[in-house]
Amino acid sequence: MPGTLKDLARLMRGLDLCLLTTTTAYGHLGSRPMSNNGEVDYDGTSHFFTWADSRAARDIEKNKNVQLGFQSQKPFLFIAVQGDATLTTHRPTMEPHWQDQLTQWFKEGLDTPGLTMITVKARRVNWWGEEEGELELG
Repeated sequence: MPGTLKDLARLMRGLDLCLLTTTTAYGHLGSRPMSNNGEVDYDGTSHFFTWADSRAARDIEKNKNVQLGFQSQKPFLFIAVQGDATLTTHRPTMEPHWQDQLTQWFKEGLDTPGLTMITVKARRVNWWGEEEGELELG
């Protein structure tokens, strides 16, 4: 059973896709699939690219509390990350997280008008699989 963030990161290696859940302006929950863009060495922070006028970005502007849901079949594992999300359009901040494969959605790369990056800093991580656990991160 993972006892540290490093142990949990080992289990999460290779888990690129997740569901990002935000709270909408009407108080409902909204989820959408997101990719870590290949950054799967989990350190408690996740980065995602989206459009500044997307529902996710608009929700985060109003309520920074989000949840990320990861799942894997081998090993059987569910992970829920509760955290605080922020948005940035600052190119030097986004650049280390950019992957060329993202140009399929953002044609002009980091110069794409309306591009924004969501950063989620984990506060708590829960997991269920062969064993269950929880880490408080802040």
